[in-house]
Amino acid sequence: MEHGDEVESGPVKRKPTSAQYILVGIVLAFAAAVFVRYVLQETGTTQSAAFYVGIPAVIAVVVVLSAPSRSAVGIVMKVITVLLLMSMMLLGEGFICVILAAPIFYLVGAIVAVAVDKVRRHDGLKVMAIPVLVVLASMEGVVPATTLPGATTVSAHRVVAASPAAVESAWERPVNFDADLPGVLSWGFPQPLNDSGGAFDVGARRTVAFSGAHHRLPFLSEHHWGEDSTELTFEVEGRTPNSARLRVVDDSTPIASWLTWNVADISWHTVDPSHTAVELDLSYTRELAPAWYFGPIEKFVAERAAAYLLDSLDLPR
Repeated sequence: MEHGDEVESGPVKRKPTSAQYILVGIVLAFAAAVFVRYVLQETGTTQSAAFYVGIPAVIAVVVVLSAPSRSAVGIVMKVITVLLLMSMMLLGEGFICVILAAPIFYLVGAIVAVAVDKVRRHDGLKVMAIPVLVVLASMEGVVPATTLPGATTVSAHRVVAASPAAVESAWERPVNFDADLPGVLSWGFPQPLNDSGGAFDVGARRTVAFSGAHHRLPFLSEHHWGEDSTELTFEVEGRTPNSARLRVVDDSTPIASWLTWNVADISWHTVDPSHTAVELDLSYTRELAPAWYFGPIEKFVAERAAAYLLDSLDLPR
């Protein structure tokens, strides 16, 4: 080595790897999501679009700004998946809650990730309209002025081999809920256990009991509706020779956080000497927002619930 040559010494600086960036993004996104959820819970707006649109938007922004520049959308999708699974353990959310929330979380996350990534790459200001629209969409259900009407009615209809008198008698007996919930209703919704039954006299009440949530291990957060059974209570509000209207007077079930049951209209009429048509109309008010997403989902589930109730009557088919 010639005189005057210098040898550089000292620790070699290493840049964080992509995996390390992603890990940081997950931690920051989870912290941000928990903080936003806490704020929404304290303000009583966890059923609004601020939760179902705002939280995935915040996650996407945090992840894109903290993760490597490539594959922004792919990384956001992975982080949202991890956080949804973590929420089942750490935030007490049930399987059905995660299933219902997942599509809108992925959709909003992807849209915001693309927008933020383009802004970061200086691809123009046109994409700034997307975050503005997301913010506006997050306002639905936060205050009455931004809450869309949620009143909905679903119907179920059956023709049974019985007389109108037999149909009326079947309605006044306790409904048989021995059969397992079918289809989407079996995805973690509360299971009806028993029905008190009762005559269709105006003012009479009947109560349906529902199962509590499944047991969770001690180190996991309790499910948000608990393990105790809950009840839905009706009162006969109106009566005609071939119909009855039952108004919901109390609902301690977890369904009350998703929708408010209003009335059940039951009617029956003769089709021919040996058959009777039975119809059930269930009216409710949607409590979840945004309406464009949860409106069709709640209607689909409520229609299946009405059909299940008719099929549970003790009547010949």
